[in-house]
Amino acid sequence: MLDLSRKLVDELVLDDVTYPLNLSFNKVLRMFDMWEDDEVPDYVKPHFALRILTGEKFEQLTAQEAMDVFEQVFDEHIQIKKAIEEVPEYDLAGNVMKPVKTGTSTKKKRVYSLKYDGEYIYASFMQAYSIDLFEVQNKLHWKKFNALLAGLPEGTKLIEVVKIRSYEPQKGDTQRYIDDMKELQEEYRLPDD
Repeated sequence: MLDLSRKLVDELVLDDVTYPLNLSFNKVLRMFDMWEDDEVPDYVKPHFALRILTGEKFEQLTAQEAMDVFEQVFDEHIQIKKAIEEVPEYDLAGNVMKPVKTGTSTKKKRVYSLKYDGEYIYASFMQAYSIDLFEVQNKLHWKKFNALLAGLPEGTKLIEVVKIRSYEPQKGDTQRYIDDMKELQEEYRLPDD
């Protein structure tokens, strides 16, 4: 949650030492990419994540200690807190998870990917806010980025793609419309879906 009544304080206090956190959106996205990289061993991921976000190595921490510290940083500074039930939930890669009904059960399906939808996000930020995301790297805070992303208006490319991906046939839809939407869903399908 972005609390407008308070200044963003991005720091990690560990053993009475304060480490500033760099929570610019591109650093957080780089951390998500590293976390999803299968070539990086799981036991070093927390150390790498902390190094990306602080510039420090934290060699004194065991793998479990580094994981505990990273989880604290993630929960306090990166994960978007749910203020109301409709606020989206994010996976560890920063992707929005949307509940989707499948028969009698409900599972969560990604409607966009911060990694694979970079072009749509970039275009949407330019269209809606005249923000060039490359020009604001290391400047635009992760929480501000998320607030702008969540507030993208109708008519932006990312919102159009999200609508296509989350489409479910409705009563009254013609078969032609359903077929067209299925074709668009295939065209805009995320690589790992």
